[in-house]
Amino acid sequence: MTQFRPEIEIAAAQYGLDPDLIQAIVEQESSYRWFAYRFEPDFYRRYLAQLPEFAKRDPKEVSASFGLMQLMFTTALENGFTGKPWELFHPDVSLDLGCRHLAYLLEWSKGVTSQALSAYNAGKGNWKSTAGRAYATSVLARYERIQKEQP
Repeated sequence: MTQFRPEIEIAAAQYGLDPDLIQAIVEQESSYRWFAYRFEPDFYRRYLAQLPEFAKRDPKEVSASFGLMQLMFTTALENGFTGKPWELFHPDVSLDLGCRHLAYLLEWSKGVTSQALSAYNAGKGNWKSTAGRAYATSVLARYERIQKEQP
């Protein structure tokens, strides 16, 4: 069994998502590393530095993606998270918020999985970007492989 599969199944079920799809995202985003971290300095400069609630915050905390599903701190806040950025490393927290966000994006995209995945990576405003579409293609290929591997 894949590492974190039980936790993936619990989080996916809570939001009516396919655990194989969530596993594909986790594999793509963090390679199953709960401690995965990526700082996005350009995101901070472009979108957060001028906002009063983020202007005096450490950019390495508020402009980074964390954990299994590599959720940006600001995205976590939009999805109801009230904790500290580093709490996003906890697998259950990352999976819950990542699944909540994906469920929202699937609703937004009227169930078009590739569009929701592209937006998960590039944002709703950039879902048509080359990077977003490449991300969706990669996750869907992983998803197809994982489905074939399941007993």
